[in-house]
Order: sequence, then structure tokens, then C-alpha cells
Amino acid sequence: MKTTALRLGAFATALTVGAVGLAACAPADSGSDSDSGSGEKVTLTFANADPAETWALVIDAFEKSHPDITVKQLNIPYAQYTSTINQRMTGGGGDIDLMVVDAGGAVLDWANRRFLADISDLKDDAVDAAVSEDMVTAREADGKLYALETWTTSQFLYYNPDILAAAGVEPPSGDPTEPWTYEELTAAAQKIKDAGAAEYPFLFDQWDSYYQLQMVGVSAGGGDGIDADGDVDFSNDGWQKALTWYHDLFEDGLSPRGITNDKNGALFQTGKAGFIISGPWGVNVAEAGDISYGVAPAPFFEGGEQATSTDSWSVAISAKTAKEDAAREFLEYLTIDPKGNAESAEVAGIAPTNKEAYATYAEDMSAVGGDATANFGAIMQYQLENNAVHRPGVVGYSVFEPGANQMFSDIRNGSDPAERAAQADKDIEAQIARLQ
Repeated sequence: MKTTALRLGAFATALTVGAVGLAACAPADSGSDSDSGSGEKVTLTFANADPAETWALVIDAFEKSHPDITVKQLNIPYAQYTSTINQRMTGGGGDIDLMVVDAGGAVLDWANRRFLADISDLKDDAVDAAVSEDMVTAREADGKLYALETWTTSQFLYYNPDILAAAGVEPPSGDPTEPWTYEELTAAAQKIKDAGAAEYPFLFDQWDSYYQLQMVGVSAGGGDGIDADGDVDFSNDGWQKALTWYHDLFEDGLSPRGITNDKNGALFQTGKAGFIISGPWGVNVAEAGDISYGVAPAPFFEGGEQATSTDSWSVAISAKTAKEDAAREFLEYLTIDPKGNAESAEVAGIAPTNKEAYATYAEDMSAVGGDATANFGAIMQYQLENNAVHRPGVVGYSVFEPGANQMFSDIRNGSDPAERAAQADKDIEAQIARLQ
């Protein structure tokens, strides 16, 4: 697979505005023709929240190798995706055979509502094929496997060496075992500000996003902010450390208020920012600009644990499908099969989860920017295997994440971290209680 810069850029835009929120396996027999082996034609309906072209390449390849199976897409706008699936599946399935499932509690929620088929028998093959075991186990609920991840992400610290040099800052190491601390990053951003070397010393690719900020709280010792019982705790010492650090970035002028997520990549790309924490799509953002750049591992808090946010879409089989055999063939092609998994990720412009497909992706990406991206593959591999943080699979996640995002936004805009966290704990727990 050769992932082009154009494809990466298209996905970067979608993910930045919330398509991720910023989250299977290879066919046992790639030549299997039908649902039952009888040679009858089967049409599968695959519900997803992406433009049709995102999945067109892999669907076309699958249909060529499985001539008796046709895959029809049901493309639902991201903002309406969850509510549409809830409505259709509650009403009898809506002829959906497979669907994408976001990370976090979405798998647990839909499994509890009996929307998803149990695919636990695929676990061993999926684990053998995946870059890391937790890519598979993160899609379990109550000990059963319900979905398989097609793509994955990680976090990187991108920097502009020209800006750093103007501020007298030594660039961070590209060694994945030697990440900077958040304290080192803050001190470097302060030097950039003091020297007037950049308009924006430090950016997050996605402000106020639990997907990206979860790792900050985890590194500070605060955990996920919610436990398996639905108890929300952003008031603990770890999260207070993380939220105070986040608050002070804006109070001290190291990061800007009033800048929306869709602008952050462009600000770095045009040489207006010293640092940005972003996902793998950040390589393309930097490559598209006329700037020098470097890639380093994501930071962590001094004395805390290394943690990097991950996840992307998974694919699940509807518990109400009458075509489960054919649906399994497509699911396995998307994930366990290295060829199919590479095809599924190519247009999306994001990392595949199959270890063979991922190895090719990492090699290609490491070569995109010459010396600037030489350590990209090593960084991502290390982080996926050693400190990847998955969004929690808890009941009530559908209200927890937006509640957390609003809390982050308020703190970025000046709210007191302790007071706002206490309010978030109370408000989100009340919403979860109403769901239960």
C-alpha cells in the first residue's frame, strides 16, 4: 500500500472536525463466493459515517475476489450516525448487515442493546493479525468480542526547527523511548513566546477533545475520568494537574483562545506555530506546507506514565442480519486479511491495524519527509505497543464524552479547573443516571 499525501490530507480534515472521534480480520478463504456456499448472490448493506469514496477501493477489491457478494454502502452523516443506527436497529435492523462503531462505550452500549453479533470466535485470529492485542480486546464487552478495528491512530509532537532555533530551543528527540515531558514542552513554548519566534508557540490539533486530552489526564495519574460504574471523577489530583496545565496554556498565552480545530493544522503548516500535538495525518499537513518540520514522540508528565491517545472506527456485524456468513467474510477481509486491511486504510489515509499492512504503511510514512519523518514508524509502533490509551468502554459514554469536551472548552476559556471539574462530575453523572 502506498498512502498518498492527498489522501492523508483529506482524512485529516475529516478527523479534525470530529469524524473520529477522531476508531477485524482476514478472510479464512479469500475466494469464498457466497453466504452459504451455495453460489447464490448476496447483497450486504454496510452502514458507515464516511464519504462513499473512503470505502470504495476495498469494497471493489472484495467484490472482485468474492463475485457472489455485493456490498452496498449506507453513508450516514457523522452528526446523525448514532441516532440513525439507534433508530434503525431498534426498529428491526433496517436491513443493515454491518456497521462502523466508534471507540469507547459505543461497543458496550450497542452490545447491551443487542445490536451487535458476538464474534468471539474470531478473537484468536484477530489478535494474531493485529499490531497489538489491545486493539482487539478494546472492542470486547462483558468478555465477548463485538467489533474489529480497521484503522488506528497515535499522537506525535510535531515541531518547526527553524522556530525552535530562533528561540534557542534544542529540538526534542525522535527516539520513541525518550519523549519530552509536558514540563519541557511548556518551557520550550515559553521561550518561543519570549523570543517572539512564532505567533502561536504550541497547538493541539483538536482543542477540547477527550480523544486527544484523555492521555494528558492519564499521564498525570488521573485515569480515564470515569470508571466502570459510571462514576465521573475529573476532580482527582491527577486530572486537576492536567486541567490546570491546560488552563494555564491559554492564560499564559502559550496557546490561543478563539481558534477552531479546523485552523490548527494550517497554522502549523504555514510556519505560525512552534509545536503541535497531532495524529499521523500531521505528516501530510506538514508536508503540504513550505516549512521545515520534525516528528517526536508524544510527551508525558514528569513522574507520570507515558500515555498516547489512540483508536478509530471499528466494524461490527448486525445481530439482526440474515446474512451473517457473508458479513463475516467482508469483516475478515477488512481486518485480518493484510491486503484487504491495507485497501481499507488507503483512501482513509490512516494507519491499518493488520501488522503486515501496518509495516508497509509505517515504511512508506517514514520515507515521506526524508530525515523529518525517519522515526515516524518506530515512534508509532512503540507507542501502540507500550502506552496506547483507549477510550473507556463504559455505560454512559455517549453523554460522558460531550460533557468532558464542554468542560475542556470552558476551562480553555478561563473557567477555574477545580470548580468546573466538580460541576462536570455532578452533571455528567446525573445524565448517566437518567440513561440507566
